[in-house]
Amino acid sequence: MVKIIGPAGSGKTRKIMELCEQQNAVFVCKSPEAMFVKAKAYGYNIHIISYIDFLQNSTYNDNNAYLDDIDEFLMVIGCHCLGFGGTTEEGD
Repeated sequence: MVKIIGPAGSGKTRKIMELCEQQNAVFVCKSPEAMFVKAKAYGYNIHIISYIDFLQNSTYNDNNAYLDDIDEFLMVIGCHCLGFGGTTEEGD
């Protein structure tokens, strides 16, 4: 699993869009319309869907999607947690 972590404005979303284009993967986010505009500005032609569409359509759950902004995703699915942890490994 790829993990892209960094401060606001560090290019995380752009890197995810780049990976989506390279791997023909789906970009999953809160606001597909806004991200579509951003992707076009960056020159990427990628498939963009909402978190809800991702959760409701199992087609996208076969390791062919990248989620943008994991903390927003957790809130959308009703997980109003205080934080989260994860493992970073060399190469992630």
